[in-house]
Amino acid sequence: MDWNDDGLLDIIVGDRIGRVHYYRRTSNKDASLTKETDIMCGGVPIDCGYNAAPSIVDWDEDGDIDLVLGNYDGQVRLYLNEGGAIPLFNSYVNIKSSGVDIDRDRNCPRVYDLNQDGKKDLLCGSTDSNIYYYENVGTNAVPEFSGSESIADIFTGMRLWIDDWNEDGLPDMLTSDYFGYVWVWIQQPTGVAETATPALSRSLSASSNPFMELVTVTGEGFSGGTIQIFDIYGRTVLEAPFAGSFSWDGTGCSNGTCFVRVTDNFGSSSLKLVKI
Repeated sequence: MDWNDDGLLDIIVGDRIGRVHYYRRTSNKDASLTKETDIMCGGVPIDCGYNAAPSIVDWDEDGDIDLVLGNYDGQVRLYLNEGGAIPLFNSYVNIKSSGVDIDRDRNCPRVYDLNQDGKKDLLCGSTDSNIYYYENVGTNAVPEFSGSESIADIFTGMRLWIDDWNEDGLPDMLTSDYFGYVWVWIQQPTGVAETATPALSRSLSASSNPFMELVTVTGEGFSGGTIQIFDIYGRTVLEAPFAGSFSWDGTGCSNGTCFVRVTDNFGSSSLKLVKI
């Protein structure tokens, strides 16, 4: 994207410690980039805590670019540009859904009109292995959101990009995860038959949550499969066969959040656990 309105494509990237970096392209003949001052708000470099995930978009349709920023804590910050062609930020607000701050662990937001209704929507990749779709129920210039739905559920640490991968005129989705895989999700045109799969309702529940030592995970709608447990950093703590329920002794694990994922031949489901 062209950050400084000079006709050259620049790079904006977030880092682990919560900063947003600006690399200015100096030539359209090659990939010559110069590291500029970090993106600032109120005269100081932006610091969103950890895991800054920036997305650049004209949020309010006023003709200049704004900044949407995800972070480790799960909020989605909106920095509205007060400087015109050269971006200037003095404050931010958290984007809300149904009047409550969006809260998705290690949020990676992308803004795109996914349902092609002429209004920008919000998609959030999360470390809980899901991608959440927030449909814009407001206007294109004043987006509003009311609830969300999970449109992808693969592995922890989902990051995403929207593009027409197969050039059929429909937006597709590319995602990556903590384990280094890159997935392509092709949108199916209306009326094109897809391979039929059993209509199974899947869900996971825990005998206690939060739990202290032993916890039993029970699954509804699964035909065998595999259970995996990940820590907050996406590292595999356990992997074992799953036959409807599984008892896990987490005594040796650190207190905090962990994630359970059960997968069979027809799909998967995830559950967040808290060990105290």
